[in-house]
Amino acid sequence: MGEYSKRVGEVGENVVVDFLKIIGWNDPQRNVDIRSVNLNDSNRRTNGYDGYFHYLSPMISNTIENVLFSSKYSTSPYPTNPITKFKEYYNDLADAIQSFKKSEIKQQTISLHHSVDTFFDRGVLFWLNNAGGEEIDLISKLGKIELNSKVVHDGIFLVDNRRIEFIYDSISFAMLNYRDYEIDFIYFNTGQNYDEATIRNGKIMPVQYINASVLPLRAHKNGETIVILFSIDKFDKIELMKLMGIAKSIGWNAQGKTIICFPNYLQTEHIPIVENVKQIFDDPSFTTNLSVSNYNNPILK
Repeated sequence: MGEYSKRVGEVGENVVVDFLKIIGWNDPQRNVDIRSVNLNDSNRRTNGYDGYFHYLSPMISNTIENVLFSSKYSTSPYPTNPITKFKEYYNDLADAIQSFKKSEIKQQTISLHHSVDTFFDRGVLFWLNNAGGEEIDLISKLGKIELNSKVVHDGIFLVDNRRIEFIYDSISFAMLNYRDYEIDFIYFNTGQNYDEATIRNGKIMPVQYINASVLPLRAHKNGETIVILFSIDKFDKIELMKLMGIAKSIGWNAQGKTIICFPNYLQTEHIPIVENVKQIFDDPSFTTNLSVSNYNNPILK
């Protein structure tokens, strides 16, 4: 396990707020209750959520992303069968989003952005523990779950220990190794952010990245640009080829260096595979400036 998992439980609810700072979600509105619009639950007059943040989306042109987040902590491991507990957490957050849609808070946000065409109302569920032990991919255990389709929202993202640690360790690697550089997120071309006004990199991490398997960062200083891609998955030849293709396309082959990072890369074991893939790629202008590293243990490259 990485450094971030050690923090879960040590600083209580602030663990999520601290995490949000490093992904650029600064100063979220916290611990809010709004009037419930869920008529099926007569006992609930309000819906609560732990925080709210909104930003102009770099992934969808002329769109504001409203993100409500809920934080769940435990000192115990994830349940062997997490579906029941997840549905409980999910439904609470989904109800809060549905109430948010008709809330004064959303109307205030809309009033601040007159020229925006679309507002998406999304949720992020942080389900974390500090039980330690074996790393579990909670998201994969919930892949076939059936959820309430009657509640209207624009998507709820789950963040477990593995995901939050991946993002934290990746950003920490970039900041530690490139201290004198500006570190930004690179924004993929989605087909929905095609206009020239949309920025291609920035300090705010899009909600779409929060449980993605690849995190793209850029280190920039004095005209020098380094593209750094991080994979949550372990090193293998196919994953390396995929990330090399992504790195070249998002950097427009204009970066000075490209670094591809895995959680388990070991130079003494994996360098023959890297050299072989570079030859297959057959683009010396790109591959000679490409290296592979281990973001959990940079000493091992």
